[in-house]
Amino acid sequence: MAEAIEARLRSYYQWNLPVKIIIDDIEISATGIMSNAQIYVPLKTLFKEIKQPLQMQGFNVNGTYKGNLFDFTIGTKTLRLNGLPYQLDAAPFGTNQEIYVTTFFVAVVTQHIYEWLDDNRLLVFEGLENETFQIAAREFAPFSILPQQFMARDIGGQAQLPTLEWAGMPAETKSMALFFTDEHPLTAGYSFWTVMPLKQDITRIATDAPQQQQTLHRFQGVAPVQNTGYHEYLFRIFALDTERPIFTGQLNTAEEAREAFDKHLLDVAVYPVFAKL
Repeated sequence: MAEAIEARLRSYYQWNLPVKIIIDDIEISATGIMSNAQIYVPLKTLFKEIKQPLQMQGFNVNGTYKGNLFDFTIGTKTLRLNGLPYQLDAAPFGTNQEIYVTTFFVAVVTQHIYEWLDDNRLLVFEGLENETFQIAAREFAPFSILPQQFMARDIGGQAQLPTLEWAGMPAETKSMALFFTDEHPLTAGYSFWTVMPLKQDITRIATDAPQQQQTLHRFQGVAPVQNTGYHEYLFRIFALDTERPIFTGQLNTAEEAREAFDKHLLDVAVYPVFAKL
C-alpha cells in the first residue's frame, strides 16, 4: 500500500507536466493542468470535442450536457445544474480561448466518475448509464455532496453508516464484496470500508446488518485530506462467481481487489459521492 501511495504522489505532484484527459473513450486534444493538489480540465475544448453546446457571454457561461442545463460565472464558486446550486471546490478561471474547471465540476455536470492513472498521467472519465448491476444509497443521491452525519467524528460528523441497496447482479453470482474507496490520487483508491464475503441473496446493508461482522475495514466516517478539493468516494460492489475468494497479500484498494478477484469477477456496480474539508 505504501508503495502505491508513493508512486501516485510522485506522479501527481509533477506540477509542470501536462495531464491527458479521456472521456467516453475520446482523448481530447488539450491537456489539463495541475495546481494546489487539483487537476483542472479545459472545459471549452472538452465540450467542443464531445459535441455538446457551451456558450460564453462575458464572464457568464452556460451549456448543456445530454439535456442537463448548467451555468456559472468565471471567478465564482457556484455552479447551477438544472437550477440546483452546487458549491465548487475551486472557481473556474480562464479567457475567451479556454476555461478551466476542476474534476468535480466535470463529474457533476456530465455524471461521470473519474480515475487517475499515475503511470500515464491520465485522467479518465467514465459514464455509468445503462448499467444493469446497480447500487444506491437511500440517504443521498449519486454525484451529490456527502451529508455531514457520514463524516468522521473527529471532524464534526457522526460516522453514520449509509443504507445501501443493490440489484441486477449476474445470475452466476455466488458472493459479493463491498468496497468504499477514496479515488483522490493522494489516497491511491484506498478502501475505508470493506465487507466480504456477502452471500448472493443479500441485497442491502445498513448499520444494523449482521454482515457488519464480516468487515475487513470498519466504517468510521469520511475524512478527506484537508485543502485538496473534493474527493470522489465510490461505493463498489463486486459480483463474484465463487463463494469465498482466495487471495494472498493485502486487499486495501479497488485495484488490489480487481487483481485478487481476477477471473472470478463477473461485474461491478458503482455509486459516487463527494466530500471535502
